[in-house]
Amino acid sequence: MAKLLGSSRRLGLGDWSVIFEEIIVEPARKEDAQRLGELVFAMERELWPEGGFDVERFRLVAEDILFDDGSRYWAFLARSQGELLGLITLVEKKAIYAGGRFGEIIEFYVVPSGRCAGVGKTLLNHAMHKGREMGWPYLEVGAPRQPAWKTTLSFYLHNEFREIGPRLEREI
Repeated sequence: MAKLLGSSRRLGLGDWSVIFEEIIVEPARKEDAQRLGELVFAMERELWPEGGFDVERFRLVAEDILFDDGSRYWAFLARSQGELLGLITLVEKKAIYAGGRFGEIIEFYVVPSGRCAGVGKTLLNHAMHKGREMGWPYLEVGAPRQPAWKTTLSFYLHNEFREIGPRLEREI
């Protein structure tokens, strides 16, 4: 089980600071399913505050996905001193335009206390490492709606992603 370590980070928040001495990223294990579901639930509530989300459903889906040994889904959790700070999940996809296999970031969330403290960058570096290990030529990600989440888009652009257009969805 590979661990990627981040350096010490200090997050200035007004009159106080949060210090993460070491950010550890590890693959999510089956016993992490409940917390993984809760983090994705927190992400969705933040993105869609008007949504009627059910945390238990997120927990059950996370458990189902983590127990599926045949899936091409990877979840990684960031922790510092035992505190869960964020997650990034990846899937492998295939497309002709992509020349075959490539990776996609499906969920990416950092708890508010970990933002601007290197947690996101550490998780993204781990995703890039996994992508190279898998032989993917690139990673795709869908950024949340703009301009409401412009800092998220700025984060991706600052980390060498390029805009390729909006992603849309439709219920079926």
